[in-house]
Amino acid sequence: MDLESKYLGGMIGSALGDCIGQLAFFHYNKESLLNEINQSSTLTYTDDTAMSIGLAESIHKNQGKIVSQQLGKTFHENYLKEPDRGYAMGPPTIFSMVERNDVSYVEIAEILFDGEGSFGNGAAMRITPLGLFFHDSTTLYKEARLSSMVTHTHPLGIDGAAVLAKAISLVTTEDSQYYCVREKRSSFIDSLQNFAKTEEFRLQLNKVKDLILQKEDLEQSEHILGSNITAQDSVPFAIFAFLENPHNFGECLLQTVLVAEDKDTIGAMVGGLLGSYLGIEKIPVKWKAKLENLLIIETLAKNLTELKFTKQ
Repeated sequence: MDLESKYLGGMIGSALGDCIGQLAFFHYNKESLLNEINQSSTLTYTDDTAMSIGLAESIHKNQGKIVSQQLGKTFHENYLKEPDRGYAMGPPTIFSMVERNDVSYVEIAEILFDGEGSFGNGAAMRITPLGLFFHDSTTLYKEARLSSMVTHTHPLGIDGAAVLAKAISLVTTEDSQYYCVREKRSSFIDSLQNFAKTEEFRLQLNKVKDLILQKEDLEQSEHILGSNITAQDSVPFAIFAFLENPHNFGECLLQTVLVAEDKDTIGAMVGGLLGSYLGIEKIPVKWKAKLENLLIIETLAKNLTELKFTKQ
């Protein structure tokens, strides 16, 4: 297994999924979307990738540890530099309240949504660097939870990030081919169900397993699973979409974002899974060359790879 290829593939793949998903809001069929990608000089990312970059920066800065308060500060500083990345109301609200009240990011995140915390997919959309770095760690759920709590404290929001991190970890391992042949995809879902902590997530993942066994198509599966901004809908759908066509980065990504509702975020999740599984060599070179801040993302992926080797 070429770990650097997987780290590069996962982080660049996730960013491209975000960029291309965002374009799919305005281009409703494959021909139009491909034309736009080909004609664009730069593929521009949204808050999904901006926060993924922040997570990678924080892991590296803290020498392979998730420190929630420092992670929140990184997100906050990056937001102040680039507030127009399309952030939902949650993070800016948290950042503003931290500035006014001098309390921790987690404390503010806990009181949002009537004290229940967010169960949106914002913690999952940025999780690819964490899933890659902790792919062989027994503390993966704990790390995902620590990273989520900065903005998403609801059990479903946390479960969404953790389950997707687990999926990233599975496709990063040496035996990832085992999980991605059609006959073994139920085993992949079993691993995720055993990892999830909420019953609602386990039930949604069971639907994914049923859809795979029934050989349902992507459009019908989206209708059944949903693909909106909630973690419990979008993460299972992203996993299903990946498993339907894990061997072709471009085709799988295009098909998925054209069907999905929350296109950029589901694109980021599917792109992260595909890139982590296939490696950087299988990502279209022309797409990669157009990715905004490609060098920054490449450098972060390589930094995490080097740090991982020093920790082993």
